[in-house]
Amino acid sequence: RKDADEEEEEKETAALDAGDIQLLKSYGLGAYTIAIKQAEKDVETSLKKVNELAGVRESDTGLSPPSLWDLVADKQMMQ
Repeated sequence: RKDADEEEEEKETAALDAGDIQLLKSYGLGAYTIAIKQAEKDVETSLKKVNELAGVRESDTGLSPPSLWDLVADKQMMQ
């Protein structure tokens, strides 16, 4: 059997409006949280663009990228 107080609490419960929901969403956020999230998104977008532009270039000759060449060892092997 429920007490009268419990029944009153159940009846007084109302749905949250848009302002209340926005308040709850922003409750735990810091002062710069939104700006930081936007900056992270911008960095990710820029990184994807750079990787797309640099890309992995495959050549028909099967050569590795110049950064992986070992010219000294190749010269010694040729002699």
